[in-house]
Amino acid sequence: MRAKTIAVFSGSGGAGRTLVATNLAVSLHAQDSGRVLYVDASYPIPAEGLTLLGLERAKSLGDIVPILHRLTPDVLASYLVVASSGVSVMPVLSEVLQARLVTPDVVSRFFDVANHAFDLIIVDLPSGVGPLAQTFIERSDQVAVVSDCTTAGVTRTRFALDYLRTQQVPNEAWLLCLNRIGNDSASVVERVERLLGVRALVSMPDDLEAAATTSRKGTPIVLALPRHGISRGIDRLAREIATRGLRDLRSAAASAAPGGPTAQETAEDEIRELKLRMHRRLVEEIDFKKADLTYMRDPVKLQEMRTRAEAKVLSLLDEEGSHIQGREVRRRIVKDVLDEALGLGPLEDLLADPLVSEIMVNRHDQIYVERKGKLEKTQVRFLNVEQLRGVIERIVAPLGRRIDEKVPMVDARLRDGSRVNAIIPPLALKGPALTIRKFSRKMLGVQDLIKYGSLTDQMATFLGAAVQARLNIVISGGTGSGKTTLLNLLASFIPPDERVLTIEDAAEVQLPQDHVITLESRPPNIEGEGAITIRDLVRNALRMRPDRIVVGECRGGEALDMLQAMNTGHDGSLTTLHANTPRDALSRLETMALMSGLDLPARAIRDQIASAVNLVVQQSRLQDGSRRITHITEITGQEEAAFTMADVFVFRQTGMAPDGTIYGQFVPTGYIPSFVERLARRGIKVPREIFLHQTA
Repeated sequence: MRAKTIAVFSGSGGAGRTLVATNLAVSLHAQDSGRVLYVDASYPIPAEGLTLLGLERAKSLGDIVPILHRLTPDVLASYLVVASSGVSVMPVLSEVLQARLVTPDVVSRFFDVANHAFDLIIVDLPSGVGPLAQTFIERSDQVAVVSDCTTAGVTRTRFALDYLRTQQVPNEAWLLCLNRIGNDSASVVERVERLLGVRALVSMPDDLEAAATTSRKGTPIVLALPRHGISRGIDRLAREIATRGLRDLRSAAASAAPGGPTAQETAEDEIRELKLRMHRRLVEEIDFKKADLTYMRDPVKLQEMRTRAEAKVLSLLDEEGSHIQGREVRRRIVKDVLDEALGLGPLEDLLADPLVSEIMVNRHDQIYVERKGKLEKTQVRFLNVEQLRGVIERIVAPLGRRIDEKVPMVDARLRDGSRVNAIIPPLALKGPALTIRKFSRKMLGVQDLIKYGSLTDQMATFLGAAVQARLNIVISGGTGSGKTTLLNLLASFIPPDERVLTIEDAAEVQLPQDHVITLESRPPNIEGEGAITIRDLVRNALRMRPDRIVVGECRGGEALDMLQAMNTGHDGSLTTLHANTPRDALSRLETMALMSGLDLPARAIRDQIASAVNLVVQQSRLQDGSRRITHITEITGQEEAAFTMADVFVFRQTGMAPDGTIYGQFVPTGYIPSFVERLARRGIKVPREIFLHQTA
């Protein structure tokens, strides 16, 4: 069974925190409450805890850091010093320079071991707040808050209590200790309790002389002056801690009794209803519908709104859910209500998950994600259709867009660049549907794709040379096959002294070069006007003196403008399109060019394609979720109505493991592209060995 931990906290120094912490540890030991450990967690300067316990020096947690990986209760015992009172002692620091060594992870590891070695741990917290104080509070069962009764002291204590609320320490876990009560103690205690809104558990008289005398002798006041008012107050605090511990054990035993409902069974529905009530009240008291939703795209305004809403949610939780126990449960409730009011509700955790690349909401209670190339159903769900609809509106409203029966589908983008598509009834028969393609914060490089098995080093060498030699390249593949990732990779080979224009529906291309202009299309406004298409941007790009044009994806008539640009001095351009094979890619390119509306014969368009496109790179997502380049194909010309082409590299599948993993290898076909000689004349050397098929 783990130790019970009591943190002793105060709003500022000088309130008597260390006096209470050290004597509380001694009193608990004297009352046979078990093995007691006192931790001086003052940071970055140690407090006077050692002196009050009659010690001059002790090994610290900072001293243990080098052996933390092999720390056990026995090893810990060898580092501890035991005071004459019987209390084991460990300061966090023995010198200021150790402050850089003691991190929240170190503290957590220390607690994991100390929990098995002791029954009670008393932590003398630092006065301020920070990562270490937060970690200690998270690991504490109760927090004794020490306050003096001056006006400044009470004000600082109020802030300390507010901090505990933000850390989801329930009111029942607060132990308010009023120190240095002067004359007319009853009225002073009543006034402080009224100002703080908390009942004081103990109050102690103002007797600095007695405290100082026992401190100089190195004897805790509860031992030196057991009948003193300070000692009686601390003993009362110790008895309360011990009594609450017994009540907690009995409560835990009762809840685990056979035949009774589990905590999870009784809590799920209750917590669900609680969150609904809190959200309704939050929306009523802070009218988000009237708020300027542009705060969703402004980090400063969003933080201001979140701070305001969080204070209200904490207050509502105290009112509506004061009976809810468990810090993690309370934290989760606060987070869920805030996410629902200000964010994307239950999708927030999925968006924060680095392994999730796509989120697919089929309906409010059915959400799938893509992880590592594979689809999986999640346990995440919206409470109802209205909650899902509200999230969709919060996405599109800050962009000046709308979604309703007249405009039942919309494309948008989150603040981090993630692409969003939403569609609602009457088009979506099962309710609103939402798809989010997450924006990759890290641009994958050549070595990353080689490590993931998307291509080989020889293929990367060839593609890099092709880009530098200004060959026109089309990347072909299905939805989610990794076309944009590959486009980013190829575009990174463009020399930094060239002017590059990127054109996309939603900006996803991330180029490391400096001389880059990023253009993005624009859908029509609410009145159906003002649309700027990809085709408009391609035409305009030709007037901006580009060295290269990179079109994120060709979907329609812009394909003809792209082909004309490739054929009129803008060599080295790149684009992607949806197709399953290199030959299908050329057929689709032909079809899209015919969509331009110009009355051109098919033969003329095929001539344009054959002379403009040099390489087709086929990207595929295989059955096991892996993404691989399956073909690198040169377009060599056309014969009558058919294009002639030759594969340079291909991926050949050789088998499949029981778990579905696909085995295969990338192999050169032995064909040497016709432009290799041209590359050599331009000083770009490609080793001919990479084109030769190696036989075993």
